[in-house]
Amino acid sequence: MKHLFVYTFLLIGMASFASDLTISRPILYQENGTSYTVLQISWDNAWHNKTNHDAVWVFFKLLNNNWNTRHVKVLPSGHEVVSTSNDKDLIRFEVPSDSVGLFLKPGRPFRGKIQATLKIMLDQKSFENADTYNGNFSAYGIEMVHIPKGGFILGEADTSKMDQGTLYISNASGEFKGLFPVTAENQVIEIGPGENKLYYQAPEAYRGDQAGTIPAAFPKGVNPFYIMKYEPTQGQYARFLNALSPDQSQHRANFGGKDYYANRGSIVLENGVYTARVPEALCNYMSWDDAMAYADWAGLRPLTELEFAKAARGTGKPIKNEFPWGTSSKSNIQRSVTDDGVLVMAEGLTESQLSDENKEWFAASFYWVMDLSGGLWERVISIGHPKGRAYLGTHGDGVLTNYGFATNEDWPKGVQETGGFGFRGGGFYGYGRAYHDFNPYSPVGYRPFGGWSGGNRAKAYGGRFGRTVNE
Repeated sequence: MKHLFVYTFLLIGMASFASDLTISRPILYQENGTSYTVLQISWDNAWHNKTNHDAVWVFFKLLNNNWNTRHVKVLPSGHEVVSTSNDKDLIRFEVPSDSVGLFLKPGRPFRGKIQATLKIMLDQKSFENADTYNGNFSAYGIEMVHIPKGGFILGEADTSKMDQGTLYISNASGEFKGLFPVTAENQVIEIGPGENKLYYQAPEAYRGDQAGTIPAAFPKGVNPFYIMKYEPTQGQYARFLNALSPDQSQHRANFGGKDYYANRGSIVLENGVYTARVPEALCNYMSWDDAMAYADWAGLRPLTELEFAKAARGTGKPIKNEFPWGTSSKSNIQRSVTDDGVLVMAEGLTESQLSDENKEWFAASFYWVMDLSGGLWERVISIGHPKGRAYLGTHGDGVLTNYGFATNEDWPKGVQETGGFGFRGGGFYGYGRAYHDFNPYSPVGYRPFGGWSGGNRAKAYGGRFGRTVNE
């Protein structure tokens, strides 16, 4: 398991699962008008190289017996590395402007394990009228990857694959003229069959409406952003459910289908506690509303299909049928999904051996984002629908509605209204099903379901989330 939420609900005594990211039970201090927490954190395979770096997104909740959960914000500054097995100057804090959480990252060239005791300064306003004596203060963490600033190219170099909904520069007749460059974050992009517009073939409803304007505010991936290093796991999702009220979890519990346990699902409800019997398993059976609730609760946001392409491909020139690891081959991949839904490496390989030269072995992207192809279908904001194109990239604030829905107005809705999101990356359906163009590996430029917002919970559906970097 590559990332872990540490849930400290003392009343139920939940144990931590083994992981290379661990966060200790945090201690909450409130004295002299200030609030802060002290905790230990460690994760393997941290890096800062010439291309980019990884990080851990850390956020906090105060859980009460009456289910009046508080999302606890952090202060903009004042955080300290109390002690570390590394050089103190290595570890840096990055606090976004909304203070919903903070990033911990290596601040200079590094590769290896980071381990430290931290003092995090908390926003005292988060505790107004809160019962901190009987409440349970909890810390959560998610491993992320920093995607640096830079333009990139949309589309598929193999022009015989236009039937996959691939993006391209149009000529006056709507025919392929070239691959489409995205050069600025505020670039306004017209979609349609016209000279130098962005276009794609869409004989089926899966690919979008082939029209509209992508406005300046739509997140395009040119400016830097963070993306989850891995897809969410069932252990993470179970801990999310345990932090919700009964009314909220009733809508977000994703394991009620008849085929759930037959298709790699492992979350159960026992004595009022949600537990993932295989916590490292990929979290399949996530609906769009499930995914958006998780993103909002964690202070993250959905990614756009343009950001997905940038995180997968990087800034280079596309090659024909290119996968996220930069080749058109999938025969050398040493990473696969087990029968119980866990992604594992073969031949004794570990992620400490990942390099730019062997990305294909690990199914890692240009920026070392894992499993953008080969795990689960990942729902992203689509350019193929007006509701998707209206997305502004707002972040979750950690607070859901009383019935467990995300609260961001610019995020497309699922059950309440359809449209605005689609699927990218391919998904693992099972070993009994023949492999093809998108089971489980899909090239970066393919978007056969890029504009389709259908489908509820299914064995090959998951998600992945991100966050904009402060400029």
